[in-house]
Amino acid sequence: MLKGLGLSIGALTVSPYITGILQSCTDRENLLWKPAFFTENQVFLLNKVVNIILPETPDSPSATQVNVPQFIDKYVFEVIKPKDQKLFKKGISSFGNLFMKDNKKVDFRDVKDTDIENKISKILNKSKKEHKEIMKNFNDSVKSKSTIEADVINYVFIDSVRELSIFAYKSSEYVAEKVLAYYPVPGKQQGCIDLQKATNGKAYSL
Repeated sequence: MLKGLGLSIGALTVSPYITGILQSCTDRENLLWKPAFFTENQVFLLNKVVNIILPETPDSPSATQVNVPQFIDKYVFEVIKPKDQKLFKKGISSFGNLFMKDNKKVDFRDVKDTDIENKISKILNKSKKEHKEIMKNFNDSVKSKSTIEADVINYVFIDSVRELSIFAYKSSEYVAEKVLAYYPVPGKQQGCIDLQKATNGKAYSL
């Protein structure tokens, strides 16, 4: 699981508990959904962020169409530790502050997607070396309980949302079965095959 905000979620697997969260994020629930962790205004921002990361294409749905924000909200609320929840809350607040004008509260429904996309592109435009330096700075600040710089928390937050979004998106029932190459009953082992021929270039969902 996440060992803290911004750390790799490579260890995040589809366990029975995570599967339960994924299955609870259904279209029926979407009609009645109220966030448990984020504020409703923050959800407007989160929706735009995840759709910028995973937009709708002719061949695939957007992140919000497969309820990625619902998963992130439930995951942060139900799975990660309270101290890391505070960091996540700090992250979305800090990122949201980038759109404030004259210190006035922002209604994220009114913020243009292009403005958010430009901010995300600038934040994530980092080399591997810069990523390591930012994460070291972040982890050192958390351990020492010192102030986390805005540039650092913004990067860590957006990077974490990106990782969680990709995980939830690929693990969703629709994407797994309709977008990716889905073979629930395994066949014979083939060590070296041409994925373009075998799956039309699609990644396997399982």
